[in-house]
Amino acid sequence: MLSRIAAHVGVLILCAPFCCSAEPYTADHPRIQAFETGLVERASRGDSAARQYTIEERLSHHGVPAVAVAILEDGQVMWARGYGTKLAGEEMPVDADTVFSVGSVSKMVNAALVLRLQAQGELDVDTDVNEYLRSWSVKTSRHTRQQPVTLRAILSHTAGFSQHGFGDFQPGEALPTALQTLNGEPPAKHRAVRVTFKPGTRMDYSGGGTTVSQVLVEDVTRLDYLEASTRYVFDPVGMARSTFANPLPASHGNIARAHNADGEPTALPRGWEAMPEMAASGLWTSANDLGAFVATLINSARGDDDFLPPQIIADMMQRVPQSWHGLGPRLNGEGSNRVFHHGGANDSYRAWIEGHLDSGDGIVMLTNGRNGHQLYSEVRFAAEQAFEWQVHAATDFATPSF
Repeated sequence: MLSRIAAHVGVLILCAPFCCSAEPYTADHPRIQAFETGLVERASRGDSAARQYTIEERLSHHGVPAVAVAILEDGQVMWARGYGTKLAGEEMPVDADTVFSVGSVSKMVNAALVLRLQAQGELDVDTDVNEYLRSWSVKTSRHTRQQPVTLRAILSHTAGFSQHGFGDFQPGEALPTALQTLNGEPPAKHRAVRVTFKPGTRMDYSGGGTTVSQVLVEDVTRLDYLEASTRYVFDPVGMARSTFANPLPASHGNIARAHNADGEPTALPRGWEAMPEMAASGLWTSANDLGAFVATLINSARGDDDFLPPQIIADMMQRVPQSWHGLGPRLNGEGSNRVFHHGGANDSYRAWIEGHLDSGDGIVMLTNGRNGHQLYSEVRFAAEQAFEWQVHAATDFATPSF
């Protein structure tokens, strides 16, 4: 097995891979220096005379206190570093092990967890989920009578469930259980999750459906979701800093604090929100951990890691009919030009992961400010140029819709 190095928004087009270096980059490497000083404003891309900025300059411009980045080549994390501070106005440097809330990137870990259970024969993604659910069930309706809900449909957002996303919870607020979330019962802040169209007929992004899969995982494994994610994903990949604990306890340490659109601390006095809808949006993780996760998926797809068997990882990385998604990731490209990606947007955090299945390149970007998606669009473009990916963002990163 290849050693794992710890370390819905845009549409991507992958053109050609390039050969990577054999050793991790050092800070004085020309490519790292080009990456860290090569950020340009969106409107100036394509202009060879455009002014270039440092990462720190663009952090200040966008009012985002910090970004943590991991760069992958040939299925390995070659560079991981934090830039900026955990808390605006304080000398609290971010590093590659600082944890951030990553919003809907949580769904990628949830998908991997579900597929690990399939690999072990605990479930099948094409079986009616009511065959596995014990503590909750999908109500039979005109939408599900002829086509039941399956995990394939849930992971690809074609199951028909309502509830696109969830609002974060502030310090001191009571948190709903998963069942209260599904039933729309206080302290949940939304209506009950329900099937609104025939499964498989179209895509409608649903954190509500992802929560159904969370409850299913607990029912199948007879473990709480925290323990199941640790056993089936975090421990095998080596994601020692990652957790679905919400609210995240201060004792976890090295936590990037939340900031609003003006770059001001928010979610006080604790300094970060809680996301009890764990599988949908509750993951806390670091650049090193997510870099290792992306590398593990790449290497599973290449046959160099047994985290997911060949048939299952191939299924994960193939679009489901009517969807932009496979079994978890968004997918673009064909043949040797394949890329998977997913974004995340909670109230005060923005995140992005991306893996190029054939070249093994990729990037992880974690931010602790509401404007983080504007920053990481520029960071990603600088990486594309510095590392010669020739992978181009074809739509606007600046308006998160995941």
